[in-house]
Amino acid sequence: MRLQLMRPNRADINSQFLLLRPAFDRVQNAKTEFEFCCDAVKNKHASLYHLTSKGVSVRFVGMVTPENDYLILAMTGCGLIHAAPTIIEAVKSQGYRSIKYHTVRQGMTRILQRFGFSILDTTTHDTVLSLSLEGS
Repeated sequence: MRLQLMRPNRADINSQFLLLRPAFDRVQNAKTEFEFCCDAVKNKHASLYHLTSKGVSVRFVGMVTPENDYLILAMTGCGLIHAAPTIIEAVKSQGYRSIKYHTVRQGMTRILQRFGFSILDTTTHDTVLSLSLEGS
């Protein structure tokens, strides 16, 4: 798999953001959340990656929290089931405590639970999942 950092100074960065927009479908305050995500990448508080392989094309934005967790702000594309182990190993190799992910999709919750994510919280709007990387 090829994991490419999409730097914020790329000439096509706005096109890359548009490809990420479907990640915000059905999210409460989608426009605000999308703008926050894009601004975080532009201001280098978060990073945009594109993971590719045969049958896989996943874009995601992640940032490190003050608690040393890796928070995935957005993820979209195809082949997540094949991409997840690569993403988990890449985050783990950087020494982060855990991976956290918010989702409004039940299918995403089921997929992530297959990789060891557990539900931290459920609201009427989303589900918060976490995968502990300490001691594993």
